[in-house]
Amino acid sequence: MNIIRRHITTIIVLSLIIIAGCYILLRHASRPTEPDISESKLSEIKSMVKLCSLEVRDDVAIKDSINGKWIFAKNTVNGYIRFDLEKLDYEVRNDSIIISLPPEEIEIYESERENSYQVIDTWNQALLDFRPLSSDEETAIKERMARRYRDSFYDKGYVARARASAVGTLSALFSKMDGNISITDPRPAGYRHR
Repeated sequence: MNIIRRHITTIIVLSLIIIAGCYILLRHASRPTEPDISESKLSEIKSMVKLCSLEVRDDVAIKDSINGKWIFAKNTVNGYIRFDLEKLDYEVRNDSIIISLPPEEIEIYESERENSYQVIDTWNQALLDFRPLSSDEETAIKERMARRYRDSFYDKGYVARARASAVGTLSALFSKMDGNISITDPRPAGYRHR
């Protein structure tokens, strides 16, 4: 009789273990899987964001002074709006991946074309001071011009246009590549003060 009870108890315990195991497996299998971004997919996304840059070429008038010396010149400059890929952020919601457009980076370069920088006039504020601008003073004036020109990208709407264009282009690419990826822009006017 003891042997029969032991066998019945063993059969009941094994049945309960099998039922519990099946329940756990079924519960785990029915749970929706969270999408994950692999390193290769993240690299692919970064490559697409990198392609969404905007180039601007302008002739800029420079009228500025340093140490009592004035200059009036014309300078052709190239500006590039790119995106800081190190700050690319994404969020996983249900079965979707939402990518936030990262902050922009603005780079200003003086054009290397011939006659891209032309001095029109220089003068000294002091009446009998005939010292010309030194190359260091001229470089300091060009650096100030580049900072002002960089700030003008926000005022002229270049940054907003670059960000809107990037969202539109990337949304179209992601819809063809993977319908679960979408892009948002938390700062459509840009990250002017960061």
